[in-house]
Amino acid sequence: MKTTKYTFILIFVSLFFSCEDYLEKVQDFEGLDQDDVFSDIRLAKRFLDGAYTSLISEVSAKSNNPDVLPAMTMAGEGYPGRMNNNVPERYQSYANSDYLTLMNLNGDVGQGQTPNFVSRYFESWRGIRTVNSFLANSDKIINATEAEVNELKGQAYFLRAYFYHLMTKRHGGLLYLKENLNLNNPFDQERETYESNLANMLEDLDVAISLLPVSWTAENLGRPTRGAAYALKSRVTLFGASPLVNTANSQQAWVDAAAAASNLINFANDNGLYTLASAPNANSIDVDHEGADLFEPEPEALQPYRSMFVGPGKSKTLPPEVIFMEVNDFTAGGGGTLVPLPRTYLTTGFDIAKGNNNPMNIGALANFVAKFETKNGLAIENDPSYNPQEPFINRDPRFYNAILFDGVPWTVTSSNATNRSGFADLAIVNEQGNLGLDIHDPNTPNNRLWQVKNKTGYRIRKWIPNGYFLTQGWKGQLDYYANNILFRMGEVYLNYAEAVNEAYGPTGTAPGANLTAIEAINMIRNRVGMPNVHASYTGSKESFRERIRNERAIELCFEGFRYDDIRRWKVAHLDENLKVEFLEMRWQGGTSALYPTGFSFENVEQNDLRKTFSDKNYWWPIPSSEIEAVPTFRQTEGW
Repeated sequence: MKTTKYTFILIFVSLFFSCEDYLEKVQDFEGLDQDDVFSDIRLAKRFLDGAYTSLISEVSAKSNNPDVLPAMTMAGEGYPGRMNNNVPERYQSYANSDYLTLMNLNGDVGQGQTPNFVSRYFESWRGIRTVNSFLANSDKIINATEAEVNELKGQAYFLRAYFYHLMTKRHGGLLYLKENLNLNNPFDQERETYESNLANMLEDLDVAISLLPVSWTAENLGRPTRGAAYALKSRVTLFGASPLVNTANSQQAWVDAAAAASNLINFANDNGLYTLASAPNANSIDVDHEGADLFEPEPEALQPYRSMFVGPGKSKTLPPEVIFMEVNDFTAGGGGTLVPLPRTYLTTGFDIAKGNNNPMNIGALANFVAKFETKNGLAIENDPSYNPQEPFINRDPRFYNAILFDGVPWTVTSSNATNRSGFADLAIVNEQGNLGLDIHDPNTPNNRLWQVKNKTGYRIRKWIPNGYFLTQGWKGQLDYYANNILFRMGEVYLNYAEAVNEAYGPTGTAPGANLTAIEAINMIRNRVGMPNVHASYTGSKESFRERIRNERAIELCFEGFRYDDIRRWKVAHLDENLKVEFLEMRWQGGTSALYPTGFSFENVEQNDLRKTFSDKNYWWPIPSSEIEAVPTFRQTEGW
């Protein structure tokens, strides 16, 4: 038999959650042939591990490069604060629906301003090629048990489905390769439908579920488990049941999505896995007018919930709610220091965002923040106790985990921080009658525009703990973790509630389940002390649908979900998702009945940042180079 020669540079990414450093380990395998690589379990495993290096999820940063246009900006959750390096221009490329220009940027990672969602397209194909090469040669492994080989195959089938989900949820149907193309043969294939790709993803995931273990031994912790495959199946079936794909509103698609989520819930319960993070006392925090906890940077009662996302110390443990997550990335040039990327860059906290080196922070938008209910369990427009002139008080406890607002003390330990006041000063006009210290000064010289200044009136607290910061040269206090979560049980209950509501109504249940759609949502709310969904929102499938969507926005905020959610719901073109509003605070000279805090508050629409969105924008184009090389592959409809 003719043996093919390979030259491999295999990047073995450590996926293990432990107290050890997570370092990228690069090994050269020069001159090894196909049989050498795939006959040995260790080399075959490292070959498959190479596919993980191509996995750029919504929370990933390939080669430690943060995404300059993250999904949270595209979804209307936030707006970038950095003033140069084309960030506003890249934002306008999206706002003006110029997706083809974005997709035609250099697809190689680490190339200037190439967004990760462009690199994701090319890297996903590379990952699929690695997976297919492994599966085609896995029968050559001779020094392993059948169970060991099956565990590797399970990972491969999971990865292939994941790679295709990352591409098809944006670009629609592609070509589902189960074996690599023979480059000696002409390539004249056409793109398949999304529905065809979905069927293949589900087929791969069913195989992965049958092969992956319930859990891994300590030396393999961090690899996808059976639960991760169930979770991905729940995600893709929900996407396939949604209006973007399910144009005929087939009830069977919703039934299938409900069953997928229900199967994972039953699997978790049967195996004692994936319990929701519980902070039932969180709604007792005193966040009334001048409340003792209103300006507390880390409310103690929220910690059982907050610790799922971020906290002190670099040691990684898998939180009980989390099904699958990425490890902290290693930062080149950081002297071996671990930095949680990309969220440290993208949703940076107080001190990082004050004139230090080159961050790309996102400020939360006022119209998105308005989605947080009051602690009474009502939308702010439905709660007569809500005062728009005191918008920070008595909100859903998750508001105080996710949002950093004016007046919150935040430790300043950096000697070169622009704002050394020790608290967030986000006012247009502060108590001293000056521009707030976190606001971009229009008189800033051009050579200082790299500094990040808040523009939106809100910062994001979810991914940075108080007291941690970056300075120039990767110096600073970096002893904290930020969990790049890919799947957690909170999403699964939300998936279940949405699918069950569409298939069976608010009080319905999936076959074999004992949870109604309403009860599933209440579990998510009750675990942070929020009351049950108000009865006024549960009277019909239609009214409850809107509350489920709002609950999803709050629970999963800044986790990379919302852009795909508003697309799959076919609501991205609606005015509420096109407008951009900033919170403008102005000191009024003192407290009064009208202004209880002494400040006026106004959500002001930024007309120059307003997005456009037409029907063709629901599916993204593929790079023009693909069509030029293979005309039969066809561009996405409308492009």
